[in-house]
Amino acid sequence: MNGNDILRAMNELDERFIVSANSEQSVTLSRKPAKNIFRITVGIAAAAALVIPVGAYAYSQLTHREKVSIYYTEDGVQKLEKNGLASGRTVENGQIRLTVDTELCDGNFTQGVYTLTALTEDAKEHLETAMSKLVYADTGEEISPVGGGFEGWNGEARSDYELTSTFTYPIKNAYIDSNRPLRLEFYEFVETGETDDYGGRVVVDDLTYYDGISFDLLTVPNVPCKTLCSADGTEMILSPYGVSEQDESWAYPQDGHEEEAFIHSFIIISTDGERTDIEDTVKDTENATREYSGTPGTGRFSYRFGTILDIENISGVEIDGVEYTEE
Repeated sequence: MNGNDILRAMNELDERFIVSANSEQSVTLSRKPAKNIFRITVGIAAAAALVIPVGAYAYSQLTHREKVSIYYTEDGVQKLEKNGLASGRTVENGQIRLTVDTELCDGNFTQGVYTLTALTEDAKEHLETAMSKLVYADTGEEISPVGGGFEGWNGEARSDYELTSTFTYPIKNAYIDSNRPLRLEFYEFVETGETDDYGGRVVVDDLTYYDGISFDLLTVPNVPCKTLCSADGTEMILSPYGVSEQDESWAYPQDGHEEEAFIHSFIIISTDGERTDIEDTVKDTENATREYSGTPGTGRFSYRFGTILDIENISGVEIDGVEYTEE
């Protein structure tokens, strides 16, 4: 298997929620030190069983199961495995191995978990300095800005020779030609020792440790989805792992600064009318990694549940008092 089987990009993570970058640097920021970057403790309750058609992947168990559970909970991991969503695709170059542990697509965004493994003693020092960029797989042309892509890792998912990260990327918007294959390529920045005309340090892409390390992003939905709609006509896609909104004509404001909303409340509405706070959707012994990017109603928004839910029993959601329900 060659290096065209794997993908990744990166953004800074807020400790409460993830804010996507609003510039061409959105996927070329340095990786943060290993610490609990964005884990959010949530409340208590049992999650219902998920029914997802078995996918095409041959792997029944997640390769880095314990680390994936940090991002989807143990209950969620069981559902990923049960429903054929353990990917297990790998590529390596003798120094670094990349494993796509799981990849989920709702037609707007693709999210999942991947693991970088150092295969040599010196390579382990280059796990945290790995960068990534979204490109078109057919030409290698970089896509910038990405418009809502981010990555991040929890300190508990880092060991001497491995780093397991979560990622979310849009697969369609004003900046992306959704008819072309998308790829995430890995590399490092290296300083040349020179300065530019503005006194800044000059850096170049370095593939010493990441040559051929990449993967093609899933762009076709592989989980069941529902379309939700608000009173003003805004549509959201509900999937077992979250909700998302993506208007293909959406673009960054002309001043380059997009205001990110702070979500104060998120309610799950069941088919029988029961209303449950999102923080009460995981088992009593677990935490959930929740994160979101963008603002509801603007044309770009994604919200990660941090676990896997049964959407057959969900008729809608309420975000800060605004309901999005099945028509």
